Amino acid sequence: MKVFITGGTGFVGSVVAEKIKSSGASVTLLERNKKKIPHLKELGFEVFEGTLEEKSAVSAFLSSNKFDAAINLIGIIRSLPDFSFQKVHVDYVNALLELAKESGIERFIHMSALGAAENSDSEYFSTKYEGESLVRNSGLKWTVFRPSLIFGNNAGFFDDLIDLVKTRAFVPIIGTGETKFAPIDVFSVAEAYNNALYNEKTINKVFQLCGPDTFTFEGMIDLIMEISPPKKLKIHAPSFIAEKSLNFIEKLSSSLSKNAPITSDQIRMLKYDNICEGDMGGPDELLGLKRTHLKDWLNEYLTAAKA
Repeated sequence: MKVFITGGTGFVGSVVAEKIKSSGASVTLLERNKKKIPHLKELGFEVFEGTLEEKSAVSAFLSSNKFDAAINLIGIIRSLPDFSFQKVHVDYVNALLELAKESGIERFIHMSALGAAENSDSEYFSTKYEGESLVRNSGLKWTVFRPSLIFGNNAGFFDDLIDLVKTRAFVPIIGTGETKFAPIDVFSVAEAYNNALYNEKTINKVFQLCGPDTFTFEGMIDLIMEISPPKKLKIHAPSFIAEKSLNFIEKLSSSLSKNAPITSDQIRMLKYDNICEGDMGGPDELLGLKRTHLKDWLNEYLTAAKA
């Protein structure tokens, strides 16, 4: 099995790529940063230096190497002028699909997001939906995964949340804090991708990926304080005020908005529950998942941080 992976060096992508390689597949990563390439090769990966904007070069490489599958894990949580949600979640997906077809790759596995929706007022969710739709209508043998929050060592969201709790005199909570999440561990996500490669029952299907427990946003903060005291005062801020303020900052200055701990789009995302419909019994069996409890991981992660 020869697999071409985009986004294979990020938090999720690096774990997925390592899992697929360790299963015996030959894995080639698309990487734009030449400084990373020697280390990736030391780890046993093949690497193509470039971006999806260099279509002719990527097309020639894919056609000459005869890959069995392509996996797209490129995604961003913060939109920037030169690296926008539209560019990353839609244009790059469209480019990769075209390249896959041109080079004879029939199998395509894609990272979407739980909460992706056509008419969402969150640009993250709406562009994730648009990219996912391109995959589902591609004519390829596709599989789409829609994970809730993903946790694991060096997960940006959870590191930011832990840092917020540990470093602030009080903990700000935007809105009611009652939005629900079902965080899933990154190793289960990697297991899902790896097993989907070899299981024809996953073809042309969308899978929601959730952990075994449901938490509110405030509940996750409470859990961190329970494991790593002391407990701190929580102060709720109305979401519409925070959103309007951040909108103003983002329009005023791109440099100021880059340094903000949260974006106006992320506040809009917090309006919607991020949990799976139904239980995970079917995906667990089909994809061989053994999902970790968030509390178990946090206990281990926060204890190691103290050592």
